[in-house]
Amino acid sequence: MQSTKKITTEDEGSLLLSTFYLLIFISFLILSLTGIIYNQLTQLQLTSQAYEAKALIEVSQNMLREKDDLDKIERAMLYFKQGEVQIKKLSEREYKLEARLNNAYKSSLTFSIPKEVKTEEAQEIKEPQKEIQDTSKENKAVEPLVE
Repeated sequence: MQSTKKITTEDEGSLLLSTFYLLIFISFLILSLTGIIYNQLTQLQLTSQAYEAKALIEVSQNMLREKDDLDKIERAMLYFKQGEVQIKKLSEREYKLEARLNNAYKSSLTFSIPKEVKTEEAQEIKEPQKEIQDTSKENKAVEPLVE
């Protein structure tokens, strides 16, 4: 009789190695998702701050446009619940608005207010209106439609 040798392989540790690789993959996946979510939240926060600062600047801009005595304003501060807006006069009709939110976010805008045209000057600028004449040779009498 021939003796048969059994070839045995030891695979006692292979399950441990597979589990270790799976844990490394899952850990990498969780860390990646955490980084992505953190970046998205940061982007959302920055976008929100930019909109708040833009709103403060627009409100300040509208207040400046409605102001009658603009020549007297050289520097000014407007205080809001969300922050403050600093106004600096750069030239006769040009202003710089810088918004600072309570969380130290800054945004600025430079704009110019158009010179107001007085009503008398506006009438001189307008071209005189010409009367439009009807040159058609059609019958100008309109008869009502009867149904």
